[in-house]
Amino acid sequence: MALTCTHCGADLTAPQSVRIAEYHFGRLQEKTQDPMEGPGFIYHQEVPDTYTLLCTNCKRLVRTLPLKK
Repeated sequence: MALTCTHCGADLTAPQSVRIAEYHFGRLQEKTQDPMEGPGFIYHQEVPDTYTLLCTNCKRLVRTLPLKK
């Protein structure tokens, strides 16, 4: 069975045929800094819960899957 994109029919088993995007959720906290020291905030990352597979040929969503650790 060949894995193909449901939108354009591209072969998803070929090298670099899919892009995996992992979603990170978090929040920003203000931090007093000079512009030369940093951006002025700290990012607190939370655990991601999903990732997506995107077809690199048509740039459309192939599938969203839960992330298991």
